[in-house]
Amino acid sequence: MDKNYDEFDKYAMQYDMNETMIAYKYNHSYRVVHQAEEISRSIDLDNVERDLASLIALLHDIARFRQWQEYKTFSDRNSFDHGLEGVKILFDEGEINNYNCDKDDYDVIRKAIINHNKYVIEDGLNERQLLHAKIIRDADKIDILYAFSTWRLLEIENDDSSISEEVKKQFYEHKAIDRKLIKTINDRALGKFSLIYDLNYDYSFNRVYNEKYIDKIYEGMKNKKIFKEFYEEAIRFLKMRCNNVRK
Repeated sequence: MDKNYDEFDKYAMQYDMNETMIAYKYNHSYRVVHQAEEISRSIDLDNVERDLASLIALLHDIARFRQWQEYKTFSDRNSFDHGLEGVKILFDEGEINNYNCDKDDYDVIRKAIINHNKYVIEDGLNERQLLHAKIIRDADKIDILYAFSTWRLLEIENDDSSISEEVKKQFYEHKAIDRKLIKTINDRALGKFSLIYDLNYDYSFNRVYNEKYIDKIYEGMKNKKIFKEFYEEAIRFLKMRCNNVRK
């Protein structure tokens, strides 16, 4: 993987690391690699699959650098789908050729990156494609929750707006909030809590619960009264999920 890290660094350093959000995405990529490695170990993947999971994690947000440089936003709605753009950079523009990986794995890499930022994983993936799509989605979400729980990394915007009924319904059905249903700033904030409902692996639930990411996010919110019931539901869900894992 050392060559791959060198190549990624070479690509990323084309962008201005003095820009806070460029540096954030660079560091995020490496933290997601670590989480992908931990998930891979937890499910006893062999070295070949672990290395592939790590490479996917390294490259999953490669389009974010271009996105910030061109649009000064990480909003796909206001720029481009960064999963699809990442595949374009890697496979259409040939960036993947700089990395040490088997060409037979290209379809797995492509499918994992396309699906890492989608609301749900597309139908029709084979077993290996689905495995790596799930690993990168979990690893990414773990670090997003870490970042929002950590002072000076990311901050969840929240105000006095109400939570939409459709968003409440999805939350209490233990579903990740569909971005299409988001109408208010607080709907969007609650969407971060709901990321826990889309995790796949025991390691992921335990990591989020044991590191108290949801607790820390809640503590940093300005309008705790609005979010109290949802925070308590999220903690109940995590506690139940983790207790079931440990039995």
